[in-house]
Amino acid sequence: MCLALLIFTTLLLTANRASCNRDANRLFEELMGRYNKLARPVKNDSDAVRIQFKLKLLQLLDVHEKNQVITSNGWLIHIWNDYRLVWRPEEYGNVTMLHIPGELIWLPDIILYNTAHGSPAVTTVTKAHVYSHGEVVWEPPVIYNSMCNMDIEWFPYDEQYCQMKFGSWTHIGSQLDMIHLATDRVQRIVTGNETEWTVEVGIDVSEFQESVEWQLMSVIGTRHKKWYPCCSYPYIDITYYINIRRKTLFYTVNLITPCVGIAFLTSFVFYLPSESNNKITLCVSVLVSLTVFFLLLVDIIPPTSIVTPLVGKYLLFTMIMVALSVSFTVIVLNVHYRTGEMAMPTWMRRVFIELLPRVLFIERRGRPGQPLVGKEGHFIRLSAANLLEGGSRRIRQLPTATITAPGDYIQKCKDQACRNVLYIARQLSERRRQENLNDDWRFVAMVMDRVLLVIFSLTIFVGSLMA
Repeated sequence: MCLALLIFTTLLLTANRASCNRDANRLFEELMGRYNKLARPVKNDSDAVRIQFKLKLLQLLDVHEKNQVITSNGWLIHIWNDYRLVWRPEEYGNVTMLHIPGELIWLPDIILYNTAHGSPAVTTVTKAHVYSHGEVVWEPPVIYNSMCNMDIEWFPYDEQYCQMKFGSWTHIGSQLDMIHLATDRVQRIVTGNETEWTVEVGIDVSEFQESVEWQLMSVIGTRHKKWYPCCSYPYIDITYYINIRRKTLFYTVNLITPCVGIAFLTSFVFYLPSESNNKITLCVSVLVSLTVFFLLLVDIIPPTSIVTPLVGKYLLFTMIMVALSVSFTVIVLNVHYRTGEMAMPTWMRRVFIELLPRVLFIERRGRPGQPLVGKEGHFIRLSAANLLEGGSRRIRQLPTATITAPGDYIQKCKDQACRNVLYIARQLSERRRQENLNDDWRFVAMVMDRVLLVIFSLTIFVGSLMA
């Protein structure tokens, strides 16, 4: 009994399905038998086909800064009414909707005006949903390469403003009227010979897949109806204004942070003592590392000659600072290793020994409070030399009665001893003078290092903040 009931139910469902298919086939044949896909679906030629249009954006495939092209994919939603595709469902087995291939019915020739390459029209013609009251819904998938004027001056902290302009290629505004398919409030603005209808969210992003590099900020849709001086009829288009912002995490970690670190490493060259003999080595190492880093970043920075990106300016600034640090380090080492045979100019002594150490809170150790030179530029004699010279005078003043040796021989010995003592005193004084002058040159080099350390640190800090 149960088996017979099951067989009867299966046969009944099969019969209903066959009847439904027969009704749909009969409906399709009757609709297409008298249909002309080349004629606009209007009763009067003066009427316009009203197209509800909307772009459903699915993904940003690529943003090519060099070619100024943005590649995206999505769906183009078209909704219009075709009076020739109307039927009574009760006469066709309650069939309320048909899937009709797009090649068999009239389709609007809406294309992307600002296409860069590829077909501006829909290349994949899918089936359309046709309802019994004449409404046609056509949602073909598209991949567009649209032109976009890229401004990468603030790369990698940049935003791009791109447009996608859609309109009919052959029909004027009085023949094909495009309107927003939107539930948001539409703002109307009239300016001269042009009228605009703007929707804040003009693109459907309900199924948008986030890009790993770009963040979608806004998608404004604007319908333009414009009269040109050449013609008495309007032209209608719908333009989508897409605002995208670059995600900066990758560039901050792999580009900005190493570059800032190299820049600040440049200033620490002047904190390294000149006696270590590694200042030039450190400078050249920083310069070489920055050069290699710059070459590796050529593939990351957008190649363009229209404007220099911000990170490119910062890299150039860092390169200049490193080159200047090498030059100033050579000068500082030249001053540091000067000998006492080279006299120090008065202005240098006043600036680098008397003025700047007090400003930079540098305390000189060794001879506190003792002037290095007199007013005439000659070094003051040391106390040891004075004592030796004073002793020679006292030897000359000894009474001759205390000397038992012959007078001439004693006098010659006294003179020779005095000359020897004076020679030794002069040599010691000259050596001490040269040592003091060498100390002065080394102290000047140290002060120059501190001044350059402050200048380079402030310059790099301000430059990094401005960048």
